[in-house]
Amino acid sequence: MNAYSKVWNPRTTRPRNNAFWEQLIQENDLVIWNSEEETRMGAGVNIHSIIDLTLSSPGVELNWSMGPATGSDHELLQWEVLGTASLEDGTSPETTGWDISGWDPRGKEEEEEANAAAAKWAQAQECYHRGASGSTILTDASTVEDVDDAAAALREAMVGTLDQHARKKRWRSWSKRWWNPELQDLRKKLGKARHNWRPQGMSRIQEAR
Repeated sequence: MNAYSKVWNPRTTRPRNNAFWEQLIQENDLVIWNSEEETRMGAGVNIHSIIDLTLSSPGVELNWSMGPATGSDHELLQWEVLGTASLEDGTSPETTGWDISGWDPRGKEEEEEANAAAAKWAQAQECYHRGASGSTILTDASTVEDVDDAAAALREAMVGTLDQHARKKRWRSWSKRWWNPELQDLRKKLGKARHNWRPQGMSRIQEAR
C-alpha cells in the first residue's frame, strides 16, 4: 500500500496519506492482524515502516506471523485461515482496548525510538488535558450528579485521546495470551538481525530466529 497511518503503525512519523484505507477499515469493521513489527527494513530505510498489511473481516480466525528472511527489504507475512468465530466465541465488534506501548520511552534501545515515544506521550497528554479542561471541578459541596458528570467528562476525554493517538484493539478468544516481554525482546533482536543481514550474512538471522 505504501500508506502510513497511526491506525496500524502508532510509531510512524510520516504525514498521513491514507484516508481511503482508514475509511475502508472503519466502515467494514476490518481486523488488522499486524503486530508493531516493521514490515519493510533494509538499506536506506531509516523510519519504522509498516506498509504491508494483513486485513480480515471480523470473526475470521487467522494464525499470523512474520515469515523467514528472503533477502528482500519487505518482510514476508504468513497467515493461515483457521476458521471463523461468532461473537459468542469471544470476538468483540467494539473497541475493547488500546495499544499504548509506543508511548513509553523506557526500554527503548535506540535514542530515536525513545524520543518518538516521549513525543507521543506529550501529544497524548496535551490532548487529554484539552479534552478534560471543561469537566466539573469537584468540591466538598459537590452532589452525586456533579461527580457523575465529572466522571463522564473525564472518561470521554480519555477515550477521545486513546482513539486519536493509540491503536485500537478488539480482543478475540484466540488472542495470543502467551505473548510476553521476553518474547518481544527476542523479536526485536531478530528484527535487528534482519535489518543488518547484508554484512553478517544469513547465519546471524538463523541464530536470532
